[in-house]
Amino acid sequence: MRVLEGRGYLVRYSPDSPFTGWITARQLEARTPVQAAPWMALQTLSELARVLPGGLALLWDLPQQSLSGMPHEVRAVFWSVLGHLPGLTLHLRDEAFAEHLEGPMHGWFHSPQPPKGAMGQAWRQGWIGWIPEPSSAWSLPGIGKAEGFPESPEEIPPKSHWGELILPLGALKEVKAEDVAPLLGDIQAGIERNLSLRMSAHAWPAAFPFQRRRTGWRIAVLGGREYQSANGSWEEAGECLRAFVAAMSRLLKCPIQLGSSHDPEAASLLGHQAMREGHPWRYSLSIPPASPTFTPGLGADPREPSPLESRVAFPDALEPLLSHPPVALLRLPNLPQEAAVTAFLRGVHSVPAIRWIPPEVPPPGPFSQERPWAAATAFVPLPEVTQALQPRLFEELDAPES
Repeated sequence: MRVLEGRGYLVRYSPDSPFTGWITARQLEARTPVQAAPWMALQTLSELARVLPGGLALLWDLPQQSLSGMPHEVRAVFWSVLGHLPGLTLHLRDEAFAEHLEGPMHGWFHSPQPPKGAMGQAWRQGWIGWIPEPSSAWSLPGIGKAEGFPESPEEIPPKSHWGELILPLGALKEVKAEDVAPLLGDIQAGIERNLSLRMSAHAWPAAFPFQRRRTGWRIAVLGGREYQSANGSWEEAGECLRAFVAAMSRLLKCPIQLGSSHDPEAASLLGHQAMREGHPWRYSLSIPPASPTFTPGLGADPREPSPLESRVAFPDALEPLLSHPPVALLRLPNLPQEAAVTAFLRGVHSVPAIRWIPPEVPPPGPFSQERPWAAATAFVPLPEVTQALQPRLFEELDAPES
């Protein structure tokens, strides 16, 4: 992976392959029968993840009974390995998958409402994340949105991105599409030339049918907390992003997907660059000796104790523009209960993708002394709804008669 640093932005890409992409389980099944040859399927996915350094999403659209012919032990090992393959993230919709979960995995469950039952328990334990998904499309954090054709929305074609452009929200007025698009065009031209050499050497995985017309770029923003602390307007940010994406699509002549970036390393690089070079958007950053780093995503930093409401921030003005909801990593000092989670989400207008991090689950990396994770005991727990409502049951009995 290459990282190119410009004034107010970062570009991440691979020099000889697309950066990120997705594939469905049906497409994998067509190339390598999963039930008949599960280990070959895992090898195919491993090869795909290796050539896509930004990450590979596997959309599991096969029916649950498609692996019923496997022995129980083989099926358990298959799911365990699949959920921990480096660079791969599993996305699924079937609640029955909860029976295969035995611990935290790299995966997301998609449904219109928060999961219940066994899947809900696994979600609250921090074993899997949940993405609010109201349609047949797949929202893929860190990648984009996978959609089918209008005539067959359930059939999701494989797609990829050439690379990723990351910029802080505070730099939206300063970074111009006309200045960045030629750079991305040159990068894309180099990738295409090198990719043709890779394919001619038969070093591209046959399971992933690459199509140039479906390949585009991803634009990701971060620093939401700093933007808000500088009295930034979300409506103005939405207008700037809409115009920026439209201009980039027109200049690059390829699909552009907009999302949020939750990479702490990118947030740190952009923060130090703003402070070092004296950019106008540096004023909302911490002043040295504190680390002048931006906050990943749109809300408060998940590594620092703060109200849950600030950590799940998802501005209404950005919701229709983003290809996927932002990610909220919610660390708690205890295991959240279903009633408390339901009551909390009832007060959230735009719900992000949520992954709980109770004390038994280690927080995700990378880890840095610059801004370490606070201890789980430092975070405020969700209020216990049953205890909070119990006194109200006797209010009328205890009230003095008039």
